[in-house]
Amino acid sequence: MPIQPKTTPLGELLQRAGLLSPAQLEVVLQDQRWQPDLRIGDILELRGWVKRDAIEFFAEQWPQLATGGRDRPLGYYLQQAGLLDAHQVEALLKEQQQAGLRIGALAVLHGWLSQETLDWFLRSLAPEESASSAFIKRRQVAPNQAQTSSPKPVTESPAKASTEPSLDDISWAG
Repeated sequence: MPIQPKTTPLGELLQRAGLLSPAQLEVVLQDQRWQPDLRIGDILELRGWVKRDAIEFFAEQWPQLATGGRDRPLGYYLQQAGLLDAHQVEALLKEQQQAGLRIGALAVLHGWLSQETLDWFLRSLAPEESASSAFIKRRQVAPNQAQTSSPKPVTESPAKASTEPSLDDISWAG
């Protein structure tokens, strides 16, 4: 019989993700002691503290993501968790091209996602991005390169480089 990986209880997972406060978790656990036939997810939904999409995502999809890794952009998982909807993701991707910010940072600026939740998703699903700047890296000629006597050839025009991020810079974003 295969050994099951240790899973984090749903309430603790939602708390780590910044979707549930310690006080809320305590209330939910107390409610469950009084009504043992209700699951924690049901209580959270009844109280209006966490949406059903997020509960289902963390209860059903997260265990596979935590053990198997991600194969899609971060924006996809934020949408699957019900934290962003399709229109928000689309708007963020458009705004990303103009503002030069990652969609997670833009979602936080719009108030659609807490910084705590974004940080947790990045640490959990994209640790290589968790310490990255909120700004998209763009290919530009450094000022000291322009002053050298033998400048290296630039394959893109400076205007194009400043408006189009490379695909690998935003591939995680959605």
